[in-house]
Amino acid sequence: MKTFINFTTYFLILLGLYSCNGDVFVDDFRSSDSELTLDGNGDVATIRFASSNWDLFGMYNYDESFSYPYKVFDENGNLIMTDQIPYLKGLGKIVCDEELIGFTVDRNNPKELKITVDENARSTHFRLMLVVGNEYESQDIYVEISPSDRYVFDHITYSLDMYSYGKVIETQNSFVQPNYWDIPYPYLLSPYEDVQHEVIFTSYMPEAFQLLGESNLTVEIPSIKSRYLEMNGKKAQYISTKQSFPYHNTEQKEILIPPFTTQRITLMLEYERFETQYTLYAFHPKTKKQRIITGMLQSKMPVDYHIKREDINE
Repeated sequence: MKTFINFTTYFLILLGLYSCNGDVFVDDFRSSDSELTLDGNGDVATIRFASSNWDLFGMYNYDESFSYPYKVFDENGNLIMTDQIPYLKGLGKIVCDEELIGFTVDRNNPKELKITVDENARSTHFRLMLVVGNEYESQDIYVEISPSDRYVFDHITYSLDMYSYGKVIETQNSFVQPNYWDIPYPYLLSPYEDVQHEVIFTSYMPEAFQLLGESNLTVEIPSIKSRYLEMNGKKAQYISTKQSFPYHNTEQKEILIPPFTTQRITLMLEYERFETQYTLYAFHPKTKKQRIITGMLQSKMPVDYHIKREDINE
C-alpha cells in the first residue's frame, strides 16, 4: 500500500513538472539569425534552424501601400495561395513579383529558409518580418533589402504617327485702359510676355521615375509643325512634374485707344496641344535586365493670339 502511494506521488510530481515546463521535450528550433540585410542587386541568404519542428506562420511588410502581391506554392510547385498575407505549412515557397521588387522565400529543406532577391528597384529599403514557430514557441526574423543600383537610360521613342491633337483658346490677361486725351492713345502690348511652353510626362507605371539613376535625365521630345509631329532637337527632363519653358517671341502689338474712351482689353492666347505615347528603354548596369517604360507625353505650345476690345461707359 505504501509503495502504491509513493508511485502515485512520483507520477503526480512528474506530471506537474511537465505541465509547468511544456517545452521540456520539445527541441528548440530557433535560428541564430534574427536580423538580415540583403543587397537589392540579387543577394541570397539562407537562414538555418536548430531543428525542423516549425512552420512559417506569416510574412509581413512595413509598407502600407504594398498590396501583398505574393504567390505561395507547395513543395510540388502547385499554386495554393495568392494576394494575401502568405504563410507556409511544411515545405514550399513564397514568390513576390511586384513591379519594383522581387524576391523568393523558399523552404526546400526542413531546417532551412532561403531568401533569393531578384531586385529592389525602389528608392528606399524594403523591410519584412518573418514569423516562424510551432505550438510552443515562435521567433521573429527581420529582413531588410537595400535598394538596387538604378537603371541606366538607353533610348526613348515616340508614336509620331498616332497622336491626339487640338487647339484651345485661353484668356491670358484682361485689363482696363482709359484715354483722357483728345487724341488716340497708343498702348503697346506684348502678347507673349511671360507665356511658356508646357510639357509633362506621365507613365502607366507611376513608380517608373524612381528607376533611373539620373535625377535630371534629359531626353529629346517631339514638336508639332503644321499639325505633324517631328523630332527637331528639343529636349526636356524626364520627370513626373510639369515643366515650363520660356516662349521666345518678342512680338508687340500697338493698340490705339480712341480719345476720351475707356476700354477693356482682353488678351486671349491660342495653344496647340498634342499627346503622344512614348516608350523608354533602360537597363540595369549589373544584371543587364532591361526595363521598358511606357507612358504619355503632353505638350502645350502658344501659336497665336487674339485681342478683344470693349468700350466701357463711365
